Amino acid sequence: MIDWELAIKIACGGFGLVFILLTLLGVSVWITKIIVDKIEKGKAK
Repeated sequence: MIDWELAIKIACGGFGLVFILLTLLGVSVWITKIIVDKIEKGKAK
């Protein structure tokens, strides 16, 4: 017998984990872009 309540909890937990990891990755890429842009502007001067 399939325990649907447990299956839904596991699926939601996995989806939530992926969403959090993708959000963290997006923020880190955005911050890296800002830092690289500032470094390149400093070299151009």
